[in-house]
Amino acid sequence: MKKTLLLLLILTFAFEVSFSQTKKEAIEISLQYLSNLEQQNFESNKSFMADARATDEFDQKMKQAWNYQCSNLGSFVALKNIKYDQFSDYEIVYLVCQFGKSDYTIKFVFNKNLKITDVYFIPYPPLIPAGKLNKLWIIAFFVLWELAWKALALWKAAQNRQMAWFIVLFVLPTFGLLPIFYVMLVNNTEARRT
Repeated sequence: MKKTLLLLLILTFAFEVSFSQTKKEAIEISLQYLSNLEQQNFESNKSFMADARATDEFDQKMKQAWNYQCSNLGSFVALKNIKYDQFSDYEIVYLVCQFGKSDYTIKFVFNKNLKITDVYFIPYPPLIPAGKLNKLWIIAFFVLWELAWKALALWKAAQNRQMAWFIVLFVLPTFGLLPIFYVMLVNNTEARRT
């Protein structure tokens, strides 16, 4: 038991170290990319891009996008904030930048190889990053699903005075599967008998 716990702690620590290293690298690449944009050195950013984006055409689009932002927002003043997120297999870095007229966010999306797949200019800092929002909705859905079915099944088991079913339904978390089984099959069978 102690060996298993020790192994689990070591694996958790190794995961955290590799995660923090990936996060650090993604942020460093994003900062270097921003520095190159500020210096109008668009060609240097090719080395950070995924193969599909490391083209002269993408460089021209990025140059147009950067110049358009600067003409509308004023010149780049300072970096205000850095946010990091993960979504599926992607690392996402948000650089909240202060321009002459207003703040703007540059969003960098990295693939598994820490190459940039997309760069977005967003007119506001995101309130909830994409990855956290999606995880939150999924978790909330499953919690509500489980609670609704469990409540109905427990109520039916109590009405039928089935203590064993009541305890099993109360204790086991089954994402609503066991409560659905009880409500649809077992409860209906009991109702027909009486």
